Amino acid sequence: MTYSPDHCTDATALQLPADRLAADLAEMMRLLTICQEIQYMPGLRPDVDPDGTGRMATRGPGRPTEDAALNGARLRVVNELNTAQKHLTSVIALVRGVTAALDRALSDWEGEPPASHGGHHDQRTHWTTGH
Repeated sequence: MTYSPDHCTDATALQLPADRLAADLAEMMRLLTICQEIQYMPGLRPDVDPDGTGRMATRGPGRPTEDAALNGARLRVVNELNTAQKHLTSVIALVRGVTAALDRALSDWEGEPPASHGGHHDQRTHWTTGH
């Protein structure tokens, strides 16, 4: 194979989505941390009556445990955490599969014997990258 500048373009085309994925994962981790901390708290109670009159709320909830348990905003947070857990399991499998395939291809290119790689960082170092 002859080297050409197109190889750099191809690498850049892969790097951009990988960078976007890393940034999206960082944002998701930030939101997951917040949602996990608040999932058992009641939603914020507005200071103004919901009928729109502008009157200030004069008393707290009569049944705080029930209000927290049935709070729609809190239930949405819990629901989204459950959904995230289901989707993240699939995403982990997908990413580890891609990583394992790339690792096997690189090992083959370097002339290493075929081996079973789990797709996660297993302390292997490729001579071409030092990683």
